[in-house]
Amino acid sequence: MRVSFTFVLMLTGLLLLQCAREVIIDLPEEETKIVTICHFSPGQPFRVRVNYSQPVNDGSDPVPPTDVDVSVSKGGIFLDKLFLKGSGKNIYWQSRDTVEPGQGYSMAVRIDGFPQAEASSGVPKHVRFKEVAIRPEDVTVVDLDEGYKALRIPLSLELTQFPANQPYFAFNLTTDIDVLEYIDSVAVVDFTYENEQAGYSSDGRTLSLLHNIAEPVVLINEKFWGQGVRTLNLNALVFYRPGLNERPRRLYIEWRTLSEEFYRYHLSVARQGNNLPLSDPDAVFNNINGGYGNFSGYTVSRDTIDLPAR
Repeated sequence: MRVSFTFVLMLTGLLLLQCAREVIIDLPEEETKIVTICHFSPGQPFRVRVNYSQPVNDGSDPVPPTDVDVSVSKGGIFLDKLFLKGSGKNIYWQSRDTVEPGQGYSMAVRIDGFPQAEASSGVPKHVRFKEVAIRPEDVTVVDLDEGYKALRIPLSLELTQFPANQPYFAFNLTTDIDVLEYIDSVAVVDFTYENEQAGYSSDGRTLSLLHNIAEPVVLINEKFWGQGVRTLNLNALVFYRPGLNERPRRLYIEWRTLSEEFYRYHLSVARQGNNLPLSDPDAVFNNINGGYGNFSGYTVSRDTIDLPAR
């Protein structure tokens, strides 16, 4: 006896409907805790943002508390009590003392009625890359839409040394753009857009191991440095409009050496938006005891490269 294909599909559909059940997930209630974020680097004061945790299904923005006690210690010895700055939802606590290189710090945040939030981190030893030299003949011009062009500048960022245990780094590219005005072909007015954001391109493997985060810097995954890799190769892209007499002048390379706490936190946040629909989200890294958030240090340097005239 022959059974039609359509009948089989209908029967399968009915069986699937019979198997479907509504599943209600009852998430456990969590007590409200302090949420605090602080990223610090040498020569800068500590800036700490404080807020409250909320239930998963609460989509509103919490109102930051103002009656908060924030203190910082260095090497286990009290260093400074931070003071309130800003207004409205844009408030934070700032220290009078500045961060010193190579030091370990601890933070304590206290609000009446809540568990105390505590954390520790340090400023890692800075690892620079070797001096970058670009050859004018390697720089190319790319034609883009709407009157834009881009300088494509090959960069090789080779580490001077490589830390065996904590290879955590990030970078950022910015540029200066000169704007010239001419009278009888002579430049008479020259002003500059400073620190405009520059782009970058790379090969597929490198791109898959770079993470744009909110600092704003680009985080380099620790897996990038496997198999003896010690150099990050990029093409910096500097966008400009020659029809408006714009001319790229300098490229700045900001290079950060990160503490493990900084790296783990920002990597976990970056991965939150990259999960497949049916996969479990990565848990956000948390190094705050008694609360949530991140307290972490990093070191930074900036190299300047003069660009060839075009």
